[in-house]
Amino acid sequence: MAAKPGDNPRQQEATRRPNCMKRCSNVFVSALEGFFYRLGKLVAGHPWLTILLTLLLGGSLSAGMVKFYQESRQEKLWIPYGSQALVHQEWIDEKFPAKFRFEFVLIEADNVLVPSVLQAMLALDTSLKNVSTDATNWTSICYQLGSNCWSSSLLELWSFDETTINGLSQQDVLDKVNQNNLVSPVTFRPYDVEAVLGEIQRDSGGQFSGAKATTMLYAVKDQSVERQGERVDEIRNEWEKGWLEVAQEERSDGVTVTPFATRSFGDEGGGAIQSDLTLLSAGYALIIGYVAMVLGKFNCIEQKIYVSLMGVLCVGLAIIGSMGICSAAGAAYGPVHSILPFLILGIGVDDMFVVVSAWNNLSPADRKRDRHEQAALALKHAGVSITVTSLTDVVAFGVGASTILPALQSFCIYAAVSIFLVFVYSCTMFFAVMCLDFQRWEGRRNACCCCYKHKPDYRPTECSQKDRLQLFFQKIYAPGLLTIPGKIVTLIVVSALLGVSIWGMVNLRQNFDSTWFLPDDSYLKQYLLKTETYFPDDGYEVDIYAGDIDYYGERVKLHTLYQRFEDDSYVTDGTVTSWFEDYKTWVNSTKNSTLLGSDGHATDSTTFYQWIVEFLTTDATGRSHSGDVQLNSTTSPVTIIASRIRGTYKTLRDSSEEILAMDSLVAVTDSVAFSGDAFPYARQFNGWETNKVIKNELYRNLGIAMAAVFVITLLLLADILGSLWVLLCVVLTLVDVGGMMHHWGLTIDTVTTNIMILAIGLAVDYAAHICHTFLTISGTRQDRAHVALGNMGPAVFNGGFSTFLAFVLLATSNSYVFITFFKVFFLVVVFGCLHGLVFLPVILSWLGPGPYVTAEARDEEQPDTEYIEKARSKGFENPSLEMNGDVSTVMSEFVKPADFDPRVTSQPDYPPDIPPPDYDAPPGSPIRTGLGSANSVHGHGEAAIQWGSRGQIPQVSN
Repeated sequence: MAAKPGDNPRQQEATRRPNCMKRCSNVFVSALEGFFYRLGKLVAGHPWLTILLTLLLGGSLSAGMVKFYQESRQEKLWIPYGSQALVHQEWIDEKFPAKFRFEFVLIEADNVLVPSVLQAMLALDTSLKNVSTDATNWTSICYQLGSNCWSSSLLELWSFDETTINGLSQQDVLDKVNQNNLVSPVTFRPYDVEAVLGEIQRDSGGQFSGAKATTMLYAVKDQSVERQGERVDEIRNEWEKGWLEVAQEERSDGVTVTPFATRSFGDEGGGAIQSDLTLLSAGYALIIGYVAMVLGKFNCIEQKIYVSLMGVLCVGLAIIGSMGICSAAGAAYGPVHSILPFLILGIGVDDMFVVVSAWNNLSPADRKRDRHEQAALALKHAGVSITVTSLTDVVAFGVGASTILPALQSFCIYAAVSIFLVFVYSCTMFFAVMCLDFQRWEGRRNACCCCYKHKPDYRPTECSQKDRLQLFFQKIYAPGLLTIPGKIVTLIVVSALLGVSIWGMVNLRQNFDSTWFLPDDSYLKQYLLKTETYFPDDGYEVDIYAGDIDYYGERVKLHTLYQRFEDDSYVTDGTVTSWFEDYKTWVNSTKNSTLLGSDGHATDSTTFYQWIVEFLTTDATGRSHSGDVQLNSTTSPVTIIASRIRGTYKTLRDSSEEILAMDSLVAVTDSVAFSGDAFPYARQFNGWETNKVIKNELYRNLGIAMAAVFVITLLLLADILGSLWVLLCVVLTLVDVGGMMHHWGLTIDTVTTNIMILAIGLAVDYAAHICHTFLTISGTRQDRAHVALGNMGPAVFNGGFSTFLAFVLLATSNSYVFITFFKVFFLVVVFGCLHGLVFLPVILSWLGPGPYVTAEARDEEQPDTEYIEKARSKGFENPSLEMNGDVSTVMSEFVKPADFDPRVTSQPDYPPDIPPPDYDAPPGSPIRTGLGSANSVHGHGEAAIQWGSRGQIPQVSN
């Protein structure tokens, strides 16, 4: 309605004045727009130079890959920085250095207790012992027991004698393995047959009649040397390589052989990356096709094939560049990093959508400007949007990089750098190719063959000019969702999902096993799974170590430690063995009581230590403890450098109980209060410490990332209530994803932790665009929600769908990392779109914030009929018109001229849009209207664009 004569202009101006938050947002966005306007003009003026310089930049960044290295050592990937388990492991390696390493072979057959299988094992044993390199062979690398190389299997029951084994009958085999008090003729030690057989079968008398599996063991000398902070044994590594090759040779004797060597974890840790290169190639081909379909139109001129290819190429360059930068900085590439190409592809391609769509959505008047000016305006519009979306993702990963888990930290660093480089390449090289493609389009040259120029009378097909998704959202989806029944159903569905997800979230466990990162077809993973099946542990071995303490003066504490260790509720009864307790028993049984004190020990420290040496060297029980006590020497003065007490855990149910068991023994050791080092240690503590911290790390990172992203959203939306509704959508998305992870069989681990952090950025994108569009529209909440959903909905949907396409092929992978990434990312996209496209519009229609003051002002000062006539003849100037989020012209319910229909921006031939300013009214004299021209783009970072003063778009917001 027109302004009334008596209205106070100052009062009107005060009501339109933006608040402090909005002014801050305007300053931030305006500064970015100015930068991108100048950058766009520069790139458009020198496209080939831009491409060349960008390629040189990419090449120089990739030079850092000379320092690229792939980390597969579990202790360097999954153990938290500052981990006590890692410190203790290094201490143990120093005080109790390994003298040998074991290589294993698992043998499977229908029945391994038959002569044919034993003969096949003998042939394999001979082949393995014949492995040699230039530096060593079996006889020189084996660890010797006496004069014999240490190898152990059923074959040693017949002294590895070929003639004897080849002459065995079935009864001979059964008689031997069922013999009582069996002693190995090679080592002359008791031989436990049951310990080396899996899935044992017994006859009616309880004797062995068969078994499904058995093991073969080979001990090799540990000749590791310290090199750049790492222990390396090149001689053994080279020999093991040949040993593994022989063990994995194809067989035709009905025996299945699965080997394990010390180097196996290093060899197989990155196997999933190489095994899924084909999958990665197919994923990129799929994205190229989708990008070409969405960015262009199906006709000979308007298709954007080369632009699509360049978009994907930019993603590849960004990944290579990030690998160069991070490698130069010393960041390792781990098994989780294999999802980076898919992740960056999904995010990067969406940035390309934003840039292309911003140019497509320039107003008719802007399209009359020269090519350089159009390019500047297009990048001005799109640059802010992709800056904001890239910023939210970089912030999320930056927070993740503060974690204490090395693999997660490295992944977040790689991802943050990759996203930043995609942003840089999108604004430079990709945009330069767009400028060249625009020249091609201006010259009416063919989209595939630029040499061919179409005739002036060429017209694109009518089919290629329709945007059916836009029409679906405006005509069918938005009207249906925002009815009373639609809203009720929405709330019921969202509430039901939330209830189920909360239950799942409560039951979501944290669990981590580094073997999950091995490919399913890896021989190492097969070995670990099979041995767990055939030879299940009764419990993990655990030791308590003591360092250079006063063993004589702290005799009572040593005894107290033994008692508390034995009484621990997580330790199996009767499994704790203490050299100190056995030593005391020996002293009391062999020494004259007159030499003993009241506590049963020697009365002076010198005698105490001398007797320890005697016990460890002369007594059979003492010799069995020789590996548990490290002495400085065996001559006076004798001191103990380190010692250990051994025990075995009970079978622990899950990771939570494992953490409790670990912490319980830590508390037991600390309670004794030795004067020096003392701690419990089990090989599994490395993984248990990761499980202990990973859940806290996840919640910490999520909290910090959500706070940071909320601040960014608040700055751009400039509305507290709207920002809180967006935050609610993010929280609901994360709860639903976490709950459904439990129902889908996932746990909290390093992979899910990575993706949950990224989920914050994506969930914000899905909700913020709808809310921002809602704020820029005046009218009732119902009408504003309808317009916002109808206009911005297709953009959000396209963003989610393009992200989904980037990882959909991962569902066919055999890699745990890829499959988990698919599951969690699928949940993020589904629930992000659910809350952004379904739940949020419903809530906004009831409880949404009021529009921006400038949005309300559009309906106040000029009759629509007069405005339309004047705008069509002279243009208009509207410096205070705010952003709107739309891919079509929004028609006010008050103005519906017969010759003007809403247009879809992807169509070139429409009734004329309202032209931007050629109007000569002085600044500050805006013409208001109920007809808001709103242009937007779609993709991961959809930009909401609205004409402003003098035909330029003042703000673009994520």
